[in-house]
Amino acid sequence: MTLAPPLAQTATPGGTRFAGAYADGAVRHEPDAGPALAAEVLVSADGSAHVLTVTNLTSEAQELLPEPLLPAGDGPLLFLGGASTTSERDGRLVARLAPHGFVRLGRALDTDQEHAS
Repeated sequence: MTLAPPLAQTATPGGTRFAGAYADGAVRHEPDAGPALAAEVLVSADGSAHVLTVTNLTSEAQELLPEPLLPAGDGPLLFLGGASTTSERDGRLVARLAPHGFVRLGRALDTDQEHAS
């Protein structure tokens, strides 16, 4: 159950690269991001596009390491929307979510890379 604002009907975050994650046949799951956060991952039917949305459920700022919530891959995590600040810690992305804020990140994989994992 993600509480981020609904997506606009006329635009796909990340453009056509991530459109498959919002299309019919996409798979949705809710990984455990801890008690203060709600997370949702949308995966295109062919496994090439992954979109992570994480919402801070609290009235306090929260930090998130988003990488473990998405499949490993060579592609970078791309910012697709929301409000957060990011930094790097030990070579890993850290997102800081404002109270009741959210962040939407995407990773595009080659389908060959997805099946090799």
